[in-house]
Amino acid sequence: MKSRILHEGIAPEGMSARDPPMPLRVYIVEDDPTMREMLADFLARNPEIELCGARGSAEEALLDLPAAYPSVVLVDLSLPGRSGLELLCEINERWDVPCLVLSGHRKKDLVDRALAAGARGYVLKDNPLEIPGAIRQVMQGEIYLSTSLSDPRDTESGDPLQA
Repeated sequence: MKSRILHEGIAPEGMSARDPPMPLRVYIVEDDPTMREMLADFLARNPEIELCGARGSAEEALLDLPAAYPSVVLVDLSLPGRSGLELLCEINERWDVPCLVLSGHRKKDLVDRALAAGARGYVLKDNPLEIPGAIRQVMQGEIYLSTSLSDPRDTESGDPLQA
């Protein structure tokens, strides 16, 4: 049985999935320290969002998540050690918290694999202005896909997780 990081179970008394706290608590898993800091700074400018944690690997995040009480987790797919896909699977198996992929990879197969692993959305890193809206949409139980993912010029090939 999954426990709810933010919701009933581990969360502070009175919180539930139907009544997420405001501001929304966002946790970032991104291995690039510069990108992690830029994301944190960008999100800090939004009064609806509070950063509750940021780590550079799946292993660090898994240790930290239960105490962070996130509303949503932003996950990069290319992480050292366990991949972002593996992290998505583990979060999905252990907790009831929505995950939103933040990636530079546009390949449809990878988007499909991320959604199958439990992601509730996929935002391209070159579209950071989409992140707050994507967070709100996944918090409402919807799936979010970056607007530019339907670009027919998408020709990325190879395994992007081996980069």
